[in-house]
Amino acid sequence: METRGHTRLRSTHGWSLFAALLVVRIVNALLIQTYIHPDETWQSLEVAHRLAFGYGFVTWEWRHALRGFAHPMLFAAVYRMLWLLGLDNSFLITTAPYLLAAVIGASVDLATFYFARRIAGDNAARWALFCSAVSWSMSSGVMRPLVNSAETAFSAAAYAFWPWSGALQTPNLYIALLFAAVACIVRPTSGALWLCAGLVLVARQPRASRALHIIFAASVIGIAAVAAMLGIDYLGYRRWVFPPYQFYQFNVHEGLATWFGESHPLYHLYVSMPILFTSMLPFVLHGVYMAARYRVVSCEPAIVALGASVLFSLVGHMEYRFLYPLLPIGFVYAAVSISSLTNKTKRSSTPTPLPAPRTWSVKRIAMMLLVTNIVPAFYLNMVHQRGVVDVVKHLRQGALSGTVQSVGFLMPCHSTPFYSHLHVNIPMWFLSCEPPLVKSDLESHYWEADDFEQHPAEFIHDIFESNASKRVQHLKPSHLVLYDCMAHRVHSALNELGYKECNRFFNTHFNGDPRRKGDVVVYCQAQ
Repeated sequence: METRGHTRLRSTHGWSLFAALLVVRIVNALLIQTYIHPDETWQSLEVAHRLAFGYGFVTWEWRHALRGFAHPMLFAAVYRMLWLLGLDNSFLITTAPYLLAAVIGASVDLATFYFARRIAGDNAARWALFCSAVSWSMSSGVMRPLVNSAETAFSAAAYAFWPWSGALQTPNLYIALLFAAVACIVRPTSGALWLCAGLVLVARQPRASRALHIIFAASVIGIAAVAAMLGIDYLGYRRWVFPPYQFYQFNVHEGLATWFGESHPLYHLYVSMPILFTSMLPFVLHGVYMAARYRVVSCEPAIVALGASVLFSLVGHMEYRFLYPLLPIGFVYAAVSISSLTNKTKRSSTPTPLPAPRTWSVKRIAMMLLVTNIVPAFYLNMVHQRGVVDVVKHLRQGALSGTVQSVGFLMPCHSTPFYSHLHVNIPMWFLSCEPPLVKSDLESHYWEADDFEQHPAEFIHDIFESNASKRVQHLKPSHLVLYDCMAHRVHSALNELGYKECNRFFNTHFNGDPRRKGDVVVYCQAQ
């Protein structure tokens, strides 16, 4: 099937398509007013803000070198550009990072189109592009400044050049390996995905010499990627470190990934896949079935995705966003299915004759996918958990005017953006929730967020007024921020300390975490 379509579009057409996709993704980016994953700021924008402006909070992962600087440096470059242009005090301080995310999102869309066109033909490519463009996982997930998003963009580009079905074309192989290497630099765990792809490719080679050529090329590019990673992280940490080793020590050797929540071994099967693909999932599965049964398209991407999912499931803590790089593969198989169901697949081009399906309406399928994806994407981008963003915007205005002089967040840690959105260097603190660094300390480990949840009134009294308490003393700020579900438990205690409720922001209609329910409430010191 590699002969269907060409790897390269005419450059003018390719750039025109990318420009159109970029416009769509910029509009998408401007509509994002919410906060879903703490990592979209705390592991990217907050670190980038510190690199660019000299202040910003770095979490424990960065102090212990578990994270690489390649991804935050992309956003640090955006921040420095704003500073050089004198625009860092404008609305662009919060908008510009999402415009970079729009470039990343449009790149995923375009690479998905190339990928599908190459292995499944023009009609499937159009459907794959449609699936990518309307997918809520793209519009509300990949479109955020997460490291998983950049990983997905580079992985999708690698898919477009990868020699699927063992059809080895040396220039394309080198390009694919380079994109895969960059994906691994950005997020080293992407190596699990490309290990699977490499093993499948080597196994398909008819001659040992070709297999050895692939292994040699991958080894050279891999060594160069490791060297680049070491150099980038030396610039970030100012010392020689190797974050993948530290990551392995914490998450695998010590088994402390479960501190962030322990997942069932089949989590990616029955949670991640349905969440990522929602209404597209039946088409994805049908497309994989058609590839296996009728060989209308290569099964290799599905095998690679399955193998990567298994490897990603070996760590105790899982999140659906860890599988973002598999989205383009799913979109291609969904497109193959839809092409068949809409009677567009050419039967003469398939090794095994296809049964005559009942033709489905193109408009009905398109409308179903559109409604079932755009509606949740709009809600997640504009409504769900917007209060935690709105409150920081409010605090920023107060900090610029001088009415907000310091802030304390009495919330589960990382509930809101921080200096990357405030962009004013005033004292701020939040409740700690750092994990233990060795498994033997797991049972006895103390963290403030849990202490506050168990003893809220006593905790507030001790951190502000009790010198005899073993609890860490905190600056008594001009403003305190907390969720409504906790506000009623500490309202009297805050009143005694001279605080009164001064603002309230709608946050969400529902939240699975009982600690984060209700509005976001701001208390300020009574004048």
